[in-house]
Amino acid sequence: MLNNLISRNLPTLGFVLLSSAAYSNAETKNSIQTIPPSSIDNISESLSDKKDDAINTDDLSSNTRNSTNAFSDDPLNNLNVYYDDLTHFATTDGNTHLKVEMRLQTRFSTPFDGNPSSIDKLEEDAVSNMQLKRARFKVGGHFYKPWIQLKYEYDLVGSQTLDARITLKAADEFQFRFGRYKAHYSPERVASSKDQQMVDRSMVNSYFTLDRQQGVSILGRLNKGTAFDVSYWVDVFNGTGREGSNESEDFMYVARLQSNFLGEQIETAMGDLKFRDKPAAHIGIAASTNKSRYTKFSTSAPGQLEGFDEHMEADGYHLQQWMVDAAFKYNGFSLQGEYHVKDVTDQYNENFTGTKSMNGYYLQGGFFPSVFSNKISDKLEFTTRYAQVNPDSSMTGTDQEREYLIGANWFFNGHRNKLTADIGRYAIDDALTGMTTSENRIRLQYDVSF
Repeated sequence: MLNNLISRNLPTLGFVLLSSAAYSNAETKNSIQTIPPSSIDNISESLSDKKDDAINTDDLSSNTRNSTNAFSDDPLNNLNVYYDDLTHFATTDGNTHLKVEMRLQTRFSTPFDGNPSSIDKLEEDAVSNMQLKRARFKVGGHFYKPWIQLKYEYDLVGSQTLDARITLKAADEFQFRFGRYKAHYSPERVASSKDQQMVDRSMVNSYFTLDRQQGVSILGRLNKGTAFDVSYWVDVFNGTGREGSNESEDFMYVARLQSNFLGEQIETAMGDLKFRDKPAAHIGIAASTNKSRYTKFSTSAPGQLEGFDEHMEADGYHLQQWMVDAAFKYNGFSLQGEYHVKDVTDQYNENFTGTKSMNGYYLQGGFFPSVFSNKISDKLEFTTRYAQVNPDSSMTGTDQEREYLIGANWFFNGHRNKLTADIGRYAIDDALTGMTTSENRIRLQYDVSF
């Protein structure tokens, strides 16, 4: 009910909030008749980064945009509206700056689209498919004061609110966040689907992601720009997925520590579209524990991994997992990877006894051939990925899943307007027969944000 109420009234709510903020500004600036050339200082994100993640409120900075619109005591005349890859609504004193964005993602795939998690799914009849994979409405920026940052994202395909969060940024070193949003656990999952190097995320994500949750977080960045540059996140969630209320006395706890040892925190968008003249890198480690009736989380709903049954108890499954990851970017070249371990215990021995363990990893890279020849457009990037998952490493002779991918991106306007293609081969080893079943897949995707 709350989701429907928010989605039906979001435009009206936004208009009321912006008008009230503008009216407040008018009360204190009645004597001013024109907007000076740099009147909305400290209200926009870095223009060099906005093409990769236009409304990411984690990376707000203090660049300026000139404007010469006149205003008076009318609250709406204290509101500056302009379009620059996305639509901006900004009050003249910079205390409010909201960015509104639409996004569409269309995809062709054959003979299947997703990541098959069993031999039966891999052997299903081939289906070539064209689909509107994602359609999103987004609002981000800050409201009333630059340190009150917000992000809202609505899924028009699934008719659901994905993100609705507020971040209170007292300083880079300490921030407080609450609402509904992605757990900052796996960098591959935290990166928007529009900012991926391949058509979509690896098979590893399906097994180990914590996805979106509801709760609170503290986060920050210490020793910025030095060899001891460190980012941290500590989350407490209900642990029942994007819309789930807490069903027991337990919570999901998540912690991540990341060393930005070259003095720069790499953006979440994949690839090195900046063609850095100095290398940037990070090494991260994260861990989580949760007790619930679920073994898997996704955008649609929490559920069960392949081979796990529904649990009657609200805290039936105890999930304990950890991961390490690293990333490197320099002069158009990028490399990143993650290694995951996850243990699932049935606390009531309802579906199995003991603990089932799984592990998986991926390694992904990309480069721009224009670095080697100026005859090649700098809009072209080549990419590759290898991924592997062992769904039950606690037993010998279990099925193993592998993914091989090569791909390419053509960037019309960074990640905000791009064409992506990949071709991959999926293989699953059958532990019972000793045979390997494999299948090829081709995907072509166009993604645009405006």
